[in-house]
Amino acid sequence: MATLITPAVEGELRADGATDVGMRQRDSTVDVTRGLIVALMALDHVRMYFTAAQFDPTDLDHTNLGYFVARWVTHLCAPGFFFIAGLSGGLYESRAGRPAASRLFLVRGLFLVAMEILFFGIAWSFNPGWWWFGVIAGLGASMIAMSALMFLPKPLLFVLGAAFTLLHNNLWHAIAPASDTLNTLIYSGGLGQMGAAGPHIVLYPLLPWLALMAMGYAVTPMLMRRDDRSSIRLLGAGAAALALFVLVRLVGYGQGRHGFELGQDAVHGFMSFMNVQKYPPSLQFTLATLGLLLMFLAALRLVHNAGTLELGSKNPLRVYGQVPFFFYLVHIPLIHAAALLTASALGWPTDYLFWHDVGPNLEPPNGYGLPLAGVVAVWLCVLAVLYPLCAYFGQLKRSRRSWWLKLL
Repeated sequence: MATLITPAVEGELRADGATDVGMRQRDSTVDVTRGLIVALMALDHVRMYFTAAQFDPTDLDHTNLGYFVARWVTHLCAPGFFFIAGLSGGLYESRAGRPAASRLFLVRGLFLVAMEILFFGIAWSFNPGWWWFGVIAGLGASMIAMSALMFLPKPLLFVLGAAFTLLHNNLWHAIAPASDTLNTLIYSGGLGQMGAAGPHIVLYPLLPWLALMAMGYAVTPMLMRRDDRSSIRLLGAGAAALALFVLVRLVGYGQGRHGFELGQDAVHGFMSFMNVQKYPPSLQFTLATLGLLLMFLAALRLVHNAGTLELGSKNPLRVYGQVPFFFYLVHIPLIHAAALLTASALGWPTDYLFWHDVGPNLEPPNGYGLPLAGVVAVWLCVLAVLYPLCAYFGQLKRSRRSWWLKLL
């Protein structure tokens, strides 16, 4: 997803194996962070296709701590995708210039939207013609918008992105467009009428996610510095975001639909407090997830700089993070096909795996699926299968300069 199509900005080898003059070596800490994000993403998608649970993991009336945590950790993925995609655009701009970065964002944005409609819809549903405005389309639309917005000064872009994130939950109703379809596409998400294409689900409306990409792009100069002082500042920024999350959660600001209650046992109270709104992403959701991601990246850099953590070229998360779009491209049909084969072998209802309605099938029928431990086991198997594929493709991209490889 973010950086699902990411410019090879931290360093790229020529066909002869030498590093291009003036190009920075890849930042292994960013790659590992990306790798963690796509690995967690795969957990969520394995759960979708393999779970026996007939409830939403965030439905506090039916879920338990295991299912809730397994779902909540995957909340880190989308904010990380959009934020790091903006960062990657800024890093590419520092090497190739703003016009080149703008063209790259435009081309890749159009490519992503096309891939969502022409390929990923089929991969998700096993039904030709089915598609939704998912994370790939959301990233693509945001990149298209960023291809123009990146000509604004970075400080202004950061202020605009931060202001929208801070205020949209409480102010959008006053400025929302009259058109329900337009509002669905740019802010609220949900079921939208797409003209002759008919109704389609919008999971990632433009503005809330574009704000994260714009902020990632705007802070590129700070995140390019990997020394301890900069890493400590980044750690502080993440901690400040988490502290602000606790504050606004307690006072009930910036959440939208979901409050919390602490009147039951401690586990239920914890889940209720952390049950933040993703669709569309609330301020509380953004502060909690982005704060954790920034702290993870900062801590990773500090221990890496201290020499206590080696992020070698064979590190699984680094391998995944160097080819995130390829990971995404392969993992959905892999998981979906594995679920169909498993269902056929074990006698589970297979109709569930073919999506015919506008939305996805998310409530498995009786007699279908695995408990959470089984879902985790399948997830680990999927990661094991993807590791050699990603390693091979990463080496292929480093050894060749074909234009189509850059799109993947």
